Amino acid sequence: MPNSVGSRGRRRWLWVGGLVAAAGCYVTAPIKPSELARLDGYHDGEPKDGTVSVLSPDDKPTEIAGDSQIFLDLRQAPWPSNSAVAPSGGTFGGTFKSIQVSDGIFHGVTDQGQQIQVPLASIQAARVTEPNRPLRGPLYVLLGLAAGFLVLTGVVYYDLAHSNCGGPEGCSGRALRLARGPVAAPAIDAEGWDNDLPVTGELPPELRGALARLWAESARAEHASIPAFSRLSLSLVALGAPAHLVEAAHRAALEEIVHARLAFSLASAHAGAPVGPGRLPELQAAPAVTATSLAELAAESLIDGCLLEGVAAEVARRALARARDDKARAALSVIARDEASHVALAWEVVHWCWVEGGDLVRWGLPAALRKAPVTVAPPEISDALAEALADHGWLGADVWADAFRATSAEVAARVTALAAG
Repeated sequence: MPNSVGSRGRRRWLWVGGLVAAAGCYVTAPIKPSELARLDGYHDGEPKDGTVSVLSPDDKPTEIAGDSQIFLDLRQAPWPSNSAVAPSGGTFGGTFKSIQVSDGIFHGVTDQGQQIQVPLASIQAARVTEPNRPLRGPLYVLLGLAAGFLVLTGVVYYDLAHSNCGGPEGCSGRALRLARGPVAAPAIDAEGWDNDLPVTGELPPELRGALARLWAESARAEHASIPAFSRLSLSLVALGAPAHLVEAAHRAALEEIVHARLAFSLASAHAGAPVGPGRLPELQAAPAVTATSLAELAAESLIDGCLLEGVAAEVARRALARARDDKARAALSVIARDEASHVALAWEVVHWCWVEGGDLVRWGLPAALRKAPVTVAPPEISDALAEALADHGWLGADVWADAFRATSAEVAARVTALAAG
C-alpha cells in the first residue's frame, strides 16, 4: 500500500478560489478596555474612518473594521434602556451599528437593537472577532498572481488524505475547527487503530478500492471529532456548565474513538494493509476553548451539533437500514446510535445556554441559523458502484439532500419553539 490512502485515489487540482482562503478565516484578539475610546464616532456599522487600530493588553495592534464583532465582559449590567435590560453583569456585544464614547461612558447599539451603556471602568475585558484582512499592496498582488499560476499549472494540489470530507455521515459531523477551518489528520500506513478485520478479497478490486477510500475518509472525520468534543468539554467548564453536560461531552469524545477505530478497521480490511491517522500538528497551537461566551457556545452547538450532526445521525440511520454487509452494519449500528446521542447533547447545551445566557443567546440563535450552511457535501460515489456501495452503507447525494432538508426544518422549528416558549 502506498504511503497514504489518498495516493490510491485521484489527485485533484485546487480551484483558483483557494487563493482567498487565507483571507476567509476569523480570529479573536483581546483589546484593552481603555482603547474602546478610540471607537467614538462609530456609525453605520463601521468606524468613522473606515478602520481603527486598537491595542491589546500586551500592546499589540489589532485592526477593527465594519465587519468586526466586539464583545465586552462587564462587571455590571448595561444601564436600563428601552432596547435592553439585563439583571446582572456578563458578556454583551456583537456587530455594532454605532458607538459613542465620552466622559468615560461607552454607549453602543448593536445590529440586533441592543443598547449597551456602561462606564469604561466597569468593562472587565474586551475582545474583537474579525476576519483576516485581504492581502494589500503590489507585492501581495504579485504573490497572488504567482500562486494562481502554480494552481492553474497543477503545481499546487491536494490529495484525498488531506480533504475534509468523510464518513457515512460525510462532512456534516462535529468538525474540528481551527483558525483556517475544519481540519483532520491524514490517513497513512499506520497500526494501532485497526481491529485486524479479515481482508475482503472476495470483492471486486474497484469496489474494494472505493470502500477503502470512503472508510478512510470516515475514519479521519471521526478521529478529528475526538479533540472537537474534548474542546467542547473545556468550553463547558470555562462557562460554568453543570456536571452532566461536561460528562456527556467527555463520553462523546470516547465514543468518537470507537467510531474512528471501527472506520479505520474497515478501511484497513478493504485496503489489505493497516490504515491509521497521521499527525495533526495544528492542534499544538490551537486554543483549548472554542467559545468564550454562552452566545458563542449556543451558536456553535446549534450549527455543529443540532444541524450538522443531526444530518450525520439521519444519514447514518438510513445507511444502517439500507446496508447488507455484516461488517458495515455492525459499525453503522454503533455510529447511528451515538450520533443521535450527540445531537441530543447539542440540544441540551443550547437549552442550557438559552436559560443562562439571556438576550444575547436569544438574539444570537436565529442569527446563527440564518448564516448556517445551506447544504452539506456528500461523499463522492460513482454511479457504476452506487448500488454495491449502498450495500456497504454508503448512500448517494439524493439521500444527503433529503436528510439535510428534513434536519434543517426540524432545527428551525425547534429554535422557533424556544423563542415562543
